[in-house]
Amino acid sequence: MTDERVEQILRQTLAPDVPDENLNRNLKRQMEEKKMKKRFLNVKRAAILAAACCLLIGTVGVASSGRIALLVSGFYHKEFSSLAQLSAAESSAGFRIKAMESFQNGYVFSDMCVDDTKALDENGNIVETYKQIDISYSKAGESNLYFYAMEAFHAHEENKRPADKTMGINGVEVRYYVDTYKNVPAGYELTPEDEENLKRSDYYISEGADEISVNQHSYVIWYQDGVKYSIMNIREATPAEELFGMAKELIEQ
Repeated sequence: MTDERVEQILRQTLAPDVPDENLNRNLKRQMEEKKMKKRFLNVKRAAILAAACCLLIGTVGVASSGRIALLVSGFYHKEFSSLAQLSAAESSAGFRIKAMESFQNGYVFSDMCVDDTKALDENGNIVETYKQIDISYSKAGESNLYFYAMEAFHAHEENKRPADKTMGINGVEVRYYVDTYKNVPAGYELTPEDEENLKRSDYYISEGADEISVNQHSYVIWYQDGVKYSIMNIREATPAEELFGMAKELIEQ
């Protein structure tokens, strides 16, 4: 699996998503055998590049509690090549958002799409469906950053741990997190160290890569005017101050 393919898959999740049937069955088997909850990398909740919007890819995830077990994202709905088309994207999604053409740190709009998300229970029944707006931002020599927005009442918070850092911006609380993701080949057997790491609230394992790799993801989350926003780096840990700065530009827009 190439680095481009891995990033494509990562862009397709960040809430537990549905993989192909064989991968799904294999992960469920491992979970039953180990008799423990595993937080497998969900691949979406960042924003996706327009090319990725057309795919349905992901890895299975386990919700910590509640009716929602899987959030299936990546059903292509509509894509846009310019932020000037934001009003059309908002009409397609059914809600309005704040978005930027460029940020003071040099990141600029790359592309945008509206995609459908389906919330499923443990038996695979659809509990609800909704749309979200995803935008990717690029900067020469740097990892892409991914922005997503969805109506707040659809938000299913999986991450219950305290934020690594928080900042209040005009009365809006912005939370910053850094999570560690270990990507492993299909059929990978968890080691004792893996099982210990999975007890952490900031550690995830994703099955389906060609080889084992470990990297960090950083992101900020905030709610404003009935919309949940997030900006994420799926390649490395962007400093909190930089992501807070981008959030501030949006909040104060």
